[in-house]
Amino acid sequence: MFRNRKEIFSIRKTMLGVGSILLGVMLTTQIASAEEASGGVISTSPTSLVRTAPTVTDSTIPTTSTALATSGTATPSGTRTLAASTTPSVTEPLISSPIRYVSDPSQVVGYRQVQIQGVDGKLITTQTGALDANGNPVITVQRIEPTETVIILGTKPTTTVTSTTPATTVYSIDVTKPVGTDLVIPAVDGSTSTTTTYKIQTETTAPTSPAVYSEAYKWIDQPFYHLDATQTLSSDRIAVDSLFVPMPTLLVDFNRRESTVREYAQYAENYVYDYITVTNPDGSTTRTRVIRPVTSEMLDPTNAELRTRIDLSYDNIFYSRLLQASKEDLWNTSAQDYGLELVPENLATSSDDFLRYHNSHIINDALYADIKADYQRAQLAYKQLTALGTLTSDQEADMDLMTRQFDSLTRRYNNYRDSIKIDVDYSHTAMPADQRQDFEAKLQSLPLEIQRVIANLVIYDGEIPGMGARTLGLASSADQSISLKYVSNNTELLATVLHEMTHIIDFKSGLYMERSDRNTDNTLDTVMAFSDTTEFLDVYHTYFDRPDVWSYYRDNSEEAFAEGLSQYIMHRLYGRSYDTFVANPFTGDAYMPGNGVGYSPFAASGYYFANLYHRLFDYPRTARVVPYLVTSAVTAPVKGQVVYGAMPVETTVSRPYKTVYAGDVTLAYDPTGLSDVVEAGVNGSETTRTTYTLDNNHQLVATESVVSSSLAKDRVITKGIKPVVSDKQVTMTVIYQEVKNHALGDWQVKVVDAGQNGLMRQTTTYSIDPVTGLITSSIREVLVAEMRPMIVQYQVGTPQVSHIAYQVQYVDDPNLPLGTRVTLNPGREGSSTVNVASFRFVQDGPNSRFESIVYDSPVVVAAQDQVIAVGSHLTVVAPETRMDKKEVQQPTVQMVAIKAPALNKVNQISSKASLPITGDDSHFLMTVMSSALLIGIGLTIKKKEFI
Repeated sequence: MFRNRKEIFSIRKTMLGVGSILLGVMLTTQIASAEEASGGVISTSPTSLVRTAPTVTDSTIPTTSTALATSGTATPSGTRTLAASTTPSVTEPLISSPIRYVSDPSQVVGYRQVQIQGVDGKLITTQTGALDANGNPVITVQRIEPTETVIILGTKPTTTVTSTTPATTVYSIDVTKPVGTDLVIPAVDGSTSTTTTYKIQTETTAPTSPAVYSEAYKWIDQPFYHLDATQTLSSDRIAVDSLFVPMPTLLVDFNRRESTVREYAQYAENYVYDYITVTNPDGSTTRTRVIRPVTSEMLDPTNAELRTRIDLSYDNIFYSRLLQASKEDLWNTSAQDYGLELVPENLATSSDDFLRYHNSHIINDALYADIKADYQRAQLAYKQLTALGTLTSDQEADMDLMTRQFDSLTRRYNNYRDSIKIDVDYSHTAMPADQRQDFEAKLQSLPLEIQRVIANLVIYDGEIPGMGARTLGLASSADQSISLKYVSNNTELLATVLHEMTHIIDFKSGLYMERSDRNTDNTLDTVMAFSDTTEFLDVYHTYFDRPDVWSYYRDNSEEAFAEGLSQYIMHRLYGRSYDTFVANPFTGDAYMPGNGVGYSPFAASGYYFANLYHRLFDYPRTARVVPYLVTSAVTAPVKGQVVYGAMPVETTVSRPYKTVYAGDVTLAYDPTGLSDVVEAGVNGSETTRTTYTLDNNHQLVATESVVSSSLAKDRVITKGIKPVVSDKQVTMTVIYQEVKNHALGDWQVKVVDAGQNGLMRQTTTYSIDPVTGLITSSIREVLVAEMRPMIVQYQVGTPQVSHIAYQVQYVDDPNLPLGTRVTLNPGREGSSTVNVASFRFVQDGPNSRFESIVYDSPVVVAAQDQVIAVGSHLTVVAPETRMDKKEVQQPTVQMVAIKAPALNKVNQISSKASLPITGDDSHFLMTVMSSALLIGIGLTIKKKEFI
């Protein structure tokens, strides 16, 4: 698209509120990141969307606390709710059967066979008519999965012969080869042929704009690329022929209105004045001045006239402008800023947002040719600026960004053309090979329509550069990439991918400036379309904007949107439970208990995300078979040759001899017969010789004659039948016994009995049939020595327990007689227990051993201090005065041990148990109790003065 400088500045300022166009590309980059935190969260960048892990606690809230509000029991002040409805209703939109197309290269193009007819599913959303305690409608959703349809499409290659050259054949005989072993080399005519192979190309059935399929481009009038039919990968097939084209001649109807995706994606910064000559009705002419754009492909370094007109004569200035122009084009295309021009913004409903999202997946061939040409022009400019020695660090960074954007656009184009592949960059992590394999398997298990959204992932050990150690994930609108912090749990890693993917989906739906604070975050800022629609904000204000939801999702609608879809996908595809939250009146925020207790906004709003998933990913795809690879072949004619085998043949008619078999007990039995003693027999025979010649018709002619005859002689075969004696060792077994009576030390392995191998003696005897020569055997076995098994005993390690002594604290009590001691808290010892988490016992006979012994973190039960009150009251003899003494209320101090957030289960602490007091907390207790005693003494003295 084309904008003047003022418009460029205005749009950038609208997007991010920056004050200088020189801030360039990086300030227009929308970034969404996920962080893990144990307390407050600080945004790492004013342009970042930060996702944090909710606080998970194992601390216990005292039973005297006010009851916590849970799902359906509290509505925060100012919270908006969905319009209450008591009219039950059910919607059941169909989920079309997904279609898988299978190529059959044995069937001609045009063949189509439904191998499996799938069944459509349903998404049943029920408005029950009931209201929960907050006055919100109770809405349920049930997804009935469709079954897959499989369609076979013919993709048989076609070959066309364009010309032929006849070949000849030569005939001969070879008397060294038998008859029938003819050598036939067929004559093959020479030819020139073209072979075309085909592939299946699919297209979405989701609603899209016609403009994204159009390859029309009004700013040039000649082609600059072609399809290379010899390449396999779609992106390699786009071959750029020329990086630059001349400015076309202006037509009478020239205008700058844009209507196709290529025109919207083009971002021209250069303009020149030009004139159009118009012929008037009276025959006179009028010259009209127009402003025409100079697009990137027009910035030809050899066009001296144009360079002079736009003040780019100096090479340094020219190539800097060329680099900048390429950067703007690639940015506008990669970030898909043109989406709002194809589909203008609608700040009410999401219908246009879905249209922009589905448009974003389509990159037609001509648009990708523009992308590749822009990147190659950037490479040219970068090379020239480097050679001139004027390349700046900003330009270096721009080139790095353009490379990432071009790689991302290339993957997105290949995904669109059905070469779906999620690229994972492991160069910044030491992730083990088996975890990588499992992680990629999880990615490939995602539905293909989800995989199309995820272009590339980069995994970092430690932290994502520039984001801090708590950041789990980062999504960028500039190149639609996702950066991940390495964690050992692939399920958690996949959940972060889906969260960041949802931010990218939100990016794809459009970015625009708020006109009113509908998401109630007290700012007017750049928002993403999906998460700022009326449909979602109604859901957000009803189910997320409440005190029993963690503040990060409660205060950030776009994060609630991203986490909601992520949790729905993880729940539906992998059965993962929805996260729940419980309000904490002490912190004013909610925490995640980690045990399923509490309120889940994700489960409550599941019907919305089920419908969102349906509208994003459930569209089946159509398919057509298209020519793909074209190869040409030229073959020379091959001369044919036929060589008949004509070796003379002697045919003998035999008089068979008899064979007699005998056994010899001095010869070893040989089943192969190689050691048999054979007295050869001789057949009686008559031999006839046949010779061959070739006639004039290239056919063999045979001539026969008798050669000789002889009498038969019997054959005698003597076979060895000597008995065979062999000893066979019986391998001893090993018995492993676990000792639990502490006869062995922890982790000790001991061989109790070394055991021994057994010995079996086997004798084989043979007998022979004199007629057939068949030898039969019989075997007799005798046990010489019996096997005794080896016995190995082992002792598994036990938990390690250490005791923690309690401390004694003395407090002054002016109400007790002087010297009197009263135990207020008897005290209790604590303990530290280290349990065995896992181990591996290697069963290796005498070398058996324990490996990989892992202990759990210590489970510490803190000691409770013993508290003893010491009396300091002096008894004074005074006139007896009857006085009703008010009972002094001893202050009660309850301490709560709160541990750092963790994902382990909550350890419940009895409300009657005394909690440990250490460090500053002990001083606090002394201060509170001393204050209480002084108050009691003061009240007593005051009452005496009053009396």
